[in-house]
Amino acid sequence: MESKKMAIIATKGTLDWAYPPLILSSTAAALGYEVQVFCTFYGLSLLRKDLSGIRISPLANPAMPMPVPMPVFVQMLPGMEAMATMMMKNKMKAKGVASVEELRSLCLEADVKFIA
Repeated sequence: MESKKMAIIATKGTLDWAYPPLILSSTAAALGYEVQVFCTFYGLSLLRKDLSGIRISPLANPAMPMPVPMPVFVQMLPGMEAMATMMMKNKMKAKGVASVEELRSLCLEADVKFIA
């Protein structure tokens, strides 16, 4: 019988876009799929040794409403990106979701192939 295969494309390297390919690939690998993640130009940042610099931008991101409604010009202020990143990391931790670093380690242990 032919083995089950899955190909995933990682197109962006921001914090909110890092989770989907890593969660999908680690889950598929755990289910016995042979998984390959192709990283496009911006997705290459997921392959860096140090992932602590991955951030999220609240500006022009309709899928990420802020807990406290604020005008767009406030989201452009210095420090808002760092605050949004911290808030998302804290929310994911509170919900029991593994960090990006942990997910990538799981993928590597499960023999997920990352293609650059």
